[in-house]
Amino acid sequence: MNPAAAPIAPVTKLKDLWSNSTDYRVQCQGADEIGTIVRLLDLAQAEALVDIGCGNGAFAVPAAVANPRCKVWAFDALESATSQCQAAASAAGVGADRITIAQAWAESIPLPDATADRVLCRAVLHHILDASAAYREMARLLKQGGRLLLQAPCNFWERRWSQFISDLYMMMDDSHRRFYYQPAEVIAALAEVGLYMRAADCWTYTYSDLNEAQVAFIRDAGAQDRLRLRQCSDGRWQADLYWVRVVATKG
Repeated sequence: MNPAAAPIAPVTKLKDLWSNSTDYRVQCQGADEIGTIVRLLDLAQAEALVDIGCGNGAFAVPAAVANPRCKVWAFDALESATSQCQAAASAAGVGADRITIAQAWAESIPLPDATADRVLCRAVLHHILDASAAYREMARLLKQGGRLLLQAPCNFWERRWSQFISDLYMMMDDSHRRFYYQPAEVIAALAEVGLYMRAADCWTYTYSDLNEAQVAFIRDAGAQDRLRLRQCSDGRWQADLYWVRVVATKG
């Protein structure tokens, strides 16, 4: 099946705040992070990688460069993101025989069952309305024994804080609702579709440039200590939230 021929409904609500953001690249797509992701994917013996939510190609393109024998399929719902990914591939000298880039929803990737040895889904889960459908799609795409690397912002605390984090981000971008799951919820949901955890980790990231309404919202919720709310010397406000990374195998 040729994914380039698979149509996707126009995206009218989502905003692309990431593909061309220098700050996002520095904070979330640095050389160390790219190196870690490519290493954890363990592509040396892999024949195919599917990157769900490839964005600007920060991970798909280096994976293709480092592993020329591994076919990379890179998908994103936003045309602006796939255009950036294509530009990155062209700049790196990676041709269509090694990387195919197309638009698709995470819940409906236009590839046959058991296409991939590896699936990457990084910084996408919180944007997906139906996480269960996305998990099933990841499992469908993987060969038996294949590896999933899933990384997403998460809710590190009690379940009630998921709504709080979602509301906090809506105050920054109200184009769509985001969803934040506890690490245990993600691991259990993956196991339900036959993707069994091999390793998992959580760590903080800094949410910068909070506006006055967000600062007040955090204080009103009594979450200033939980999020380490702080004001920088330049007057900007910052808070700390969490990533979760799960490496799972299709059993």
